[in-house]
Order: sequence, then structure tokens, then C-alpha cells
Amino acid sequence: MPYKYGVFQSSSKSCIFYKEDDDGNQSTFNIFVTSAKDEIDRKKVFAYIDNEQMKRDNWSVYKEPNVKEVLDAFGAWASDAPLLFEIEAHKSMSNCLSSLMKKEEE
Repeated sequence: MPYKYGVFQSSSKSCIFYKEDDDGNQSTFNIFVTSAKDEIDRKKVFAYIDNEQMKRDNWSVYKEPNVKEVLDAFGAWASDAPLLFEIEAHKSMSNCLSSLMKKEEE
């Protein structure tokens, strides 16, 4: 069953992608990056896949930055996505997740 994919929202702190089936059921892939308050409270990533409408298992992760785990989950979620969506999604994710890779300014 082919899905329709799209970018619902994209910013430097979060991005939300969706896929929709022929019946209008949607699944979303959500990424949020927390702000760091000090050296002890470092930035973290919260990512989850909401599959409720498609009646499939949900997935989530919230911990110290592990971009590979998020990218692997996205790859599995969007395994049949068109190339143009993947390019746009990776651009959005790069913008959102880049703050995890930057050192905090003092």
C-alpha cells in the first residue's frame, strides 16, 4: 500500500513528519530537542512514532543524544518513502538535530 508522505512542521528544535494511507489514517514521526540549562543538564532528544490511527506499535526514545538511533527508526518508518520526501526530511532533521552536535557556548 503506497503512503503519502509530508513534512508537517520543521524548526531548529523540532520536526514532525507524517505518512497517510489511502483511507486517511496517519502516522507521525516526531522529534523534539530539549534546551540545555547548564553543563549537568545537557540537551536531550525526544523522538516518537505515533501509529495509533494505523493500529501499529508506537515507538519512543528520550535520553542523551543518540542521533543514529533516531535516524535508524526514521529509516524503518519511511522505508517506502519517495526520494524527494527523504531529501526534504533529512534537511529538516539536519536543522533540528544539529543543535545536539554543537558545543554549548559558555
